[in-house]
Amino acid sequence: MTDLSLAFGIQRLTTTDASIQTDDLAHEALIRLQDANGTFVSLLGTPENLRSLFIGHCATEGYGEMNQAKLTTTTSKEHGYVVLSSDTLPNPPSTVNAERYVSTSCGACDSPGLEDLNNGLPTYLGEHRAVDLIILDAGFSAMKKMQVGFQTTGGMHGAGLLMPNTGLTYVAEDIGRHNAVDKVVGMALVNRTIEAKTILLLSGRCGWDIVAKSARAGIGTIACVGACSSLAAETARALGIRIFSFVKPSSCVAIGAIGASPNGKP
Repeated sequence: MTDLSLAFGIQRLTTTDASIQTDDLAHEALIRLQDANGTFVSLLGTPENLRSLFIGHCATEGYGEMNQAKLTTTTSKEHGYVVLSSDTLPNPPSTVNAERYVSTSCGACDSPGLEDLNNGLPTYLGEHRAVDLIILDAGFSAMKKMQVGFQTTGGMHGAGLLMPNTGLTYVAEDIGRHNAVDKVVGMALVNRTIEAKTILLLSGRCGWDIVAKSARAGIGTIACVGACSSLAAETARALGIRIFSFVKPSSCVAIGAIGASPNGKP
């Protein structure tokens, strides 16, 4: 067993044979984040880089800065992984259901209606850097090489921060897209190094939840190898955030292209 994967007994089937083997599966576990008042969210995710997950989740969900929090992690068969801060969240969620799990595929399921989702999300007011598609593609290639969990299991999402001064600086993986984003944001916040004009790289698609997290983290550009959803596109345009989806060395789909555009053309 590792933080990223678990060896699991499987049957390997072919058109002519069947055999009992083991395979490395993406590690998915219950993760509870707690402050001095108790559990404020229960996640299903990969139990790796849990300090970064805690700090990044607080930032991208608007609960406040917890960069300097003293965190302890415990694990048990009954409660899964528990990441505890002795401090309280500066802006705790108004309602908490500790027994409701945020799954690895859903980041917006607590919302009563789509029309309310964008309430309170900050508008991105920073500058946009000119983005060369070749540089974006190179960033994705570098990130892929660092995705050990995906290489091992084929079942992990990756997120990276491509910074103007330091390039691809942080990469995180998780069975859940939103958890991977929380982790990579947390990694940067621990070192206070989210530079202006940073680009969030996603190994898959971009949904509304990722745009919301980017807005709260102050990241104005998202690039992904997959598609973006209609609500992600609408929210990005409303908040001044850009999304480059289906990124390839010579093409992409641009949403909300405010300011500088791909390859520096207005």
